[in-house]
Parts: sequence; C-alpha cells; structure tokens
Amino acid sequence: MCFKLKTRLINKMKRSLKELAVFIACLFCLSIKAQRIWTLQECLDTALIKNISINQGYLSSQIAKINLIQSKANQLPNLYLNDSHSLNSGFSLDPYTNEYTSQNISSNILSLNSSFIIYNGRVLLNTIKQNKLLFEASLLDIDKLKVDITLSVMAAFMQVLMDYEAINISKEQVSASELKVEQTEKQLQFGKVAELSLLQMRSQLASDKLLQINLENQLQLDKLTLLQLMEMPSNEHFEIRQQNIFSYMSFITPTPIEINSAAIKFMPQVKSATFRIEAANTSISIEKALGIPSLVLSGGLKTGYSSIRSSYTSDTSNQQTTIGYVNGDLSFPVTNMISTFTTHKQIQSMSNQLKNNFGEFITLALTIPIFNKNTARNNISIAKINIRVAELNEQQVKNDLRKTVETVYTNQISAGKKMTTIKEQLDLEQRTFIDMEKKYAFGAVGATDFLIEKNNFNKVSLSFIQAKYDYVLKSKIVDFYLGKSLNY
Repeated sequence: MCFKLKTRLINKMKRSLKELAVFIACLFCLSIKAQRIWTLQECLDTALIKNISINQGYLSSQIAKINLIQSKANQLPNLYLNDSHSLNSGFSLDPYTNEYTSQNISSNILSLNSSFIIYNGRVLLNTIKQNKLLFEASLLDIDKLKVDITLSVMAAFMQVLMDYEAINISKEQVSASELKVEQTEKQLQFGKVAELSLLQMRSQLASDKLLQINLENQLQLDKLTLLQLMEMPSNEHFEIRQQNIFSYMSFITPTPIEINSAAIKFMPQVKSATFRIEAANTSISIEKALGIPSLVLSGGLKTGYSSIRSSYTSDTSNQQTTIGYVNGDLSFPVTNMISTFTTHKQIQSMSNQLKNNFGEFITLALTIPIFNKNTARNNISIAKINIRVAELNEQQVKNDLRKTVETVYTNQISAGKKMTTIKEQLDLEQRTFIDMEKKYAFGAVGATDFLIEKNNFNKVSLSFIQAKYDYVLKSKIVDFYLGKSLNY
C-alpha cells in the first residue's frame, strides 16, 4: 500500500515537473519575443516588404514586363494548325469535286499555316524599345513609393526616440520632486517652512507624474504609428534601439542648389519621367512606320477528304458478235470481235484522299498604304501631344523636387537655429535652477519661487529635446536627398 502511494506521488511529481517545464519554456519564448530590439533598418525593411501600395506596384510592373516579353515574341513566325469538319445535307457543293449534289456530305479540311513579317518599318523593334522604357519606368515608380515610405518610417522612428528621451527627463523630474517632498516634510517637522510649501511640492509631484503618464501615452501612440507604417498589428512589447543620434550627425549643410543637383541625379521620379518622354518619342516612330509598305511571307500545307469523293475504273472485254448475214440468209451469219467497256465507281478511302489532296503554298504579300482615312496622320499628332505632356510632367517633377529640397533645406536651417537658441536658454535656466535649488534648501526662497523656476527649467528641457530631434530629423532628410545612407 505504501509502495503504491509512493509511486502515485512520484508520478504526480513527474507530471508537475513536466507542466512546470512547459510553462517555463513558454515564458522563455515570450521573453525572447519581447526582448527583440528593432533597428531603423529593420523597420524600413519590414515596411517596404509589407506595404500594399509597393506590392501593387510590383504587380503593375509585372504586367509591363509581360508586355515587353510579348513584343519581343512578336518578331517570331506564327504557326497555326487548323482542322475543320463539315456535315452537309441536301443540295450542296462538294469541296473537292466542286460539283453540286443532293447527297449527304461529310468533309474535313486540315491545314498548317505560318507567316513571318519580313519588314514593317521597324514597328516591332520600336514597340520593344517603348515597352522596355515603360517597364523601367514602372520599376522607378516603385522606388518612388519606397522613398515616401522610407521618409515616413524615419520620421516615426525619430519620434519614438524623442519620446524615450522625454520620458527619461520626466522620470528624473519625478524623482527630483519626490526628493523635494521628503525634504519639505522634514523642514515642516522642524518648523522651517509652512504647510503650504509641502502642499505646493506635492502638487508639483502630481503634475510631474501626470506629465510622465502623458509622455508614456504619447510613446504608445507613436509606436502604433510606426507599427502601422510597418503593416504590423499593435504590440505592447515593441521596442526600438535607443542610441546617441548626434554621433551620426554632419553639421555641414550644402546649399539648396547643391542638394537639388545631387537629388535630381538619383531620385526615381525624375528618371521615370525621362523614360516616359523617350517612350512617347518612340510612339511617333511607330505611327510613322504604319504608313510604310510592309512585306509578309506566309506559307502552309493543306489536305482533306470528302465522303462522296469517288474513283472510277473501267474494264474492256472482246466478244464475238453477229453483225449481219450473207444475202440475208440466216444460215450464213457474219461475226466480228466487238470491244465492251464497263465503268465501276468506288468511294476513295480517307488515307488515299489525305495523300492525294495534299498541297503546299507560299505567299509573299506586299501591303502599300495609300489612304487610311488620315488615321496615321492623326495618330502622329496625338503622339506629339503626348510627348509634350510627358515633357511637362518631367518639368513638374523637377519643380516639385526643387521645391521639396528648398523646403527641406529651410526647415533644417530653422530647426538648427531653434535648437541653438533653446540650448542657450537651457544652459541659463539650468544655472538659475541650480542656484534656486540651493537657496530653497537653505530657506532663502519660498516654495512658490522655487517651483516657478523648476517648471521653467522642465519646460525648456522638454523643448530642447523636441528641438534637438527635430533638427536631427531635418538633417537626415537633407542627407537622404544628398544620397547618403540612413546609418543610425
């Protein structure tokens, strides 16, 4: 009995250990998942892979690629196998005897045809060139979408970094306020300050905690924005790598002309617009070629059969036949050898008909356009208009890029001036706050004056964080248009 009880306890302990091991393994997996730290490059890669607009662009480019492949295949000869079977009843025409008959006819025609364009004014070659340009332009349109996503993800990533630093500052402010509350409580015990000072310090502590909560809430919202740009569901364990962004900064700012000159060389929308101008120019060559004579070589094989196709055979036989009588005397007949012809009709077999009806043909066709209702002329006029539209579109793209560069440059300069001014203000406020803190500790100033200065210092500290990250973001955007990599 004791042995059985002991065995049950051991088995129960084994099951408990297994369950505990599974539970620990699950916690370990969750911990690993929660500990993943996302870099900017990982966020960008994920966003670019999952973005719906980019994937739709890839599908559109595949259509353009198929059009290019087909235009190349159009240079090859075609080959068609045709087989038609007919059943005719009543008065109809036999396709092989070319005679009308009232019999039921079953007929079949089998043919193999091919044609090859020898010359058509380079229409095929220009079509290939045009489709290649359109395909390359479609790929550049995808790159433009990637540029937009990249800038959006970079801005969202920077916003989260700023939130982290702002929260760290707010935590320091809460800790400092908690320390001041403790100091004020001791001062109140010794009668150095009034109870109002303690209430003011506790109120300040509550305000600092509220600010920290607001900043933490803003962090979650900004994380959500970044996750949505990455096409990922909300995840409370999502974290990004925090680092010193100023270590990657270059404080030498080129002029707008230099930035625009660099950007115009590699920005995809500019190249795409240029390719579309070339594609529009190719359309004129295609339309002009349609008015040039074309030469087509074609040939084929043909055979068939008819159910009433017949062949005739004849037999000749010689027979001794009485042709008269001598002096009308029936006793003396006159005979001679007479030839008799007999005709036999026989339906030809299908195999014989297919062999006997076999034929070949080859054709060299020259087509000379004389009058096509002004279609070619009007199409050329439309093509010229499309060229002008493409040229204006390219100019618009370049103008938009120049305006963007000018805005980006102006924003960076303004952000730099703002950051420098706030940094000077922060240095002064920090010195003033340290001096006020010492005076408050010795009772030289009241709680009201101290808290006013503390709030001023806290406000400037948060403003400097915002100005700093705003300047870094604007600088990274400038670097982006200069063709530099996003290396933070």
